[in-house]
Amino acid sequence: MEQFFDLHDVQHTQKVHIAYLYLEPNKLVWYQWLCSRKALVTWIIIMEELIPHYEDTKRSTFFSQMINIK
Repeated sequence: MEQFFDLHDVQHTQKVHIAYLYLEPNKLVWYQWLCSRKALVTWIIIMEELIPHYEDTKRSTFFSQMINIK
């Protein structure tokens, strides 16, 4: 998403709205839950909350992905 935003020169205030459009169903439920907890959801808040919650540490590097190829 960050690369997309940089390429299209997306304003910081629009990032949340654009990302929302691309959320998968399970992450959409997570986003709605986040909105119920926070008065204002910014891109920084999403990145701070989303990455640790959904990051797959076993597959986060190219090397580890190569090891897991079956």
